[in-house]
Amino acid sequence: MNKWYKIDNAGKVFHAVTEASNSSVYRVSVLMKESVKVELLQEALDTVIKRFPTLAVKVRKGIFWDFMEGNEEQLKVQKETSYPCHPINPRENNGYLFRVLYYNHRISVEIFHSLTDGTGAIEFLKTLIYQYLTLKKVDLVVDDDILFPDQIPSKYEIEDSFVKYYQKSKHNHLQDKAPRSFQIKGTPFDPPGVNVIHGVISASALNHFAKRMGASITEFITALLIYAIYSETMKYGIYKENITIALPANLRKKFPSITLRNFFSVINIKVDITDEITLKDIIQTVSDQLRSKTNKEHLQDDINRHVVLQESLKTRIVPLIVKYQAMRYGFKNFGELAKTLTLSNLGNIAIPPSMKDYIESMEVVLYPTKNSPINCGVCSINDHMTITFARSIVETEIIRAFFSQLTRLTGLDVKVYSNDWGETT
Repeated sequence: MNKWYKIDNAGKVFHAVTEASNSSVYRVSVLMKESVKVELLQEALDTVIKRFPTLAVKVRKGIFWDFMEGNEEQLKVQKETSYPCHPINPRENNGYLFRVLYYNHRISVEIFHSLTDGTGAIEFLKTLIYQYLTLKKVDLVVDDDILFPDQIPSKYEIEDSFVKYYQKSKHNHLQDKAPRSFQIKGTPFDPPGVNVIHGVISASALNHFAKRMGASITEFITALLIYAIYSETMKYGIYKENITIALPANLRKKFPSITLRNFFSVINIKVDITDEITLKDIIQTVSDQLRSKTNKEHLQDDINRHVVLQESLKTRIVPLIVKYQAMRYGFKNFGELAKTLTLSNLGNIAIPPSMKDYIESMEVVLYPTKNSPINCGVCSINDHMTITFARSIVETEIIRAFFSQLTRLTGLDVKVYSNDWGETT
């Protein structure tokens, strides 16, 4: 009998809110220094997938909650032929809610967000690349930075850490409706799709510059992105909305969890725009908010708020269709309309030095949505930081302004490339 798993606290939301304009599918990729050997990649996947039982699943419908059941079918690697992060149809994917793609030098994993967050996806991708290089007869010296394919998964890797770290308190309460933030408007691609624009910059040099500005890399990129949005869309208009950047925060950094399922919180960084605002002002505001909102007490409150609704008896006995309607309402009013866009920085990817010799860079593609038609993903490896914008609209002014200002301010070279989707529409 196949093992089954409850969908984690965050995963339930993604099941509820997914629609044509919101695939809830994100991508993590490795750009290898040599072209991908497809047969070896498939062989590596056949081995590695057994190491990650909460990814090797299919979804079953329940009365009160959907659940996940082990999937024994083969997951086949696919040549990339469509735009990134397009919806996953399990019936066309042997029931799986993620896919492994290849194209020239790139190996990509695209995952429906109900399965895991960026941390879990990166761990899977690292193990996949390790096994792939091993099959290529590469002599690797590895350490604890890799989950080995032949390891038995720990029970702590499959736990729902939201429930584990939830603290019942009389102060637990549902969040008030957030004020509406500035929304980016544009012309949707026809036919619909996702264009990605990547910019590669020296991670160490950018970190050095950010420190001179009194900020971390995440704080600096967030502030510069806010300034680009302001300068291109709001500077000569009258707007009452603030600009809000949603930053997913890895809760494993504050709570001792090794779960490979979702375990993150979203930190909203809000800046009220005035005609006199400067980049320096924005950096200070972003830094103050991010540092205060990522302390453990604040994150504990976030965990409690996320869990309290699902832990109540009334919610448990409500039919699934009603729960999903409530979640969609909350996603729109507390999530989508409360932010301008999402910026996810997965940081510097820890990987054994012997593997780095075969890797050029990495990418994170964060799916756009109807109300956030531009989103941004960041990651670094081998001192190559890749800043990736995914867009579902024709207009590129904000992205161009961001990279232009990044180059002008830092004096650093930025290599920009794109998948060219939608450029001829």
